[in-house]
Amino acid sequence: MEVAPLSVLSHRAPRVRLRGGEGRVTRGHGAGESPATPAGKRACGAETKRGTPCAAFALPGRLHCISHDPERAEMLAAARSRGGRNCARVRVLQGKRARLDTPAALVRFLAGVIHDVAEGKTSADVGRCLFYGLNVQRALLESSELEQRIAALEAQAPARGRRRWQG
Repeated sequence: MEVAPLSVLSHRAPRVRLRGGEGRVTRGHGAGESPATPAGKRACGAETKRGTPCAAFALPGRLHCISHDPERAEMLAAARSRGGRNCARVRVLQGKRARLDTPAALVRFLAGVIHDVAEGKTSADVGRCLFYGLNVQRALLESSELEQRIAALEAQAPARGRRRWQG
């Protein structure tokens, strides 16, 4: 019987680990007992890459969690691949970041998005989101420009008003 080091258990109190069976680390109070955890959930029976016991719960009716279940390895690899592709799409869009602070810049960016959607480089859903965002950006630019024009007119108005009424 050995006591697990605190670094392995992070913030939890030290637990006793027993080695039994096929060299697998089990958790529990005695040899051969089920490694049950609170609420009847079993701990995963696999070890991490560091050699420590996996802290995740096992899938119902299985010995391993979703990450260590050999029958789900192919599904997990496909999910990771999809995640990588989606991340790459985000990076492509980030590479296209342009300053969208003028109407001309909005037009150029929108033209590029239209071409990317037409060529299949960007999905139609992403294109729709970008079109919506560009529409919001256009409205903000218009209101900002209008605000600047009003401020300029207000700055000129008192000077004109005094002259008109004074003379």
